[in-house]
Amino acid sequence: MGVEQDNATTVRRFFDLVWSKGELSAIDDLVNDDFTNFGIRRPGGRAAVRHIVTAWRTAFPDLHVEIQEEIVHDDKVIHRVRMRGTHLGDFEQGIGPGRIMGTMPATGRSFEADQIHIHRVRDGLIEEHVATRNDLLMLNQLGLLPGIMV
Repeated sequence: MGVEQDNATTVRRFFDLVWSKGELSAIDDLVNDDFTNFGIRRPGGRAAVRHIVTAWRTAFPDLHVEIQEEIVHDDKVIHRVRMRGTHLGDFEQGIGPGRIMGTMPATGRSFEADQIHIHRVRDGLIEEHVATRNDLLMLNQLGLLPGIMV
C-alpha cells in the first residue's frame, strides 16, 4: 500500500472510530498534537479534537458518518460524507476552548446532511482539517430555525 492509501486509511479510521463509534482513545493514534482545525492551531490539538467530538456525540449519541466519495492527492484526503444523528443531548454551538456561543437543548429530532471534509496527513497522523458543512439544513431538520425552509 502506498503513502496516499495509508493516508486515506488513517482518515477513514478517524471517521469510523472517533466520529461514528466515539472511541476518543483512537485520537492519539490518528491525530497530530499540532492539529489545525479550520486554520486555527491551539496548544494540545488532540485535546481540542476530543472536546469537539465529545460535544457532537453528547448532542447526537447515535452520530454516524458515512463516506460517499473519496479523493486522495499527495497528503490531502478529501471525503464527501453523509452525517446523521438524533438530537438527544444539549449541543454546544461554536464549540472550542473559550468559544462556546450557546447551547441548543435536545429536540429529539434527527438530521441527515452532506458535508465535504479535507484532511492533510503527515507521517501517518492527521495534521489539518477544513470542511464545508450544511449546518443550515441540519438546524432546520432539528427544528431550530423556525419559519425557514431549506
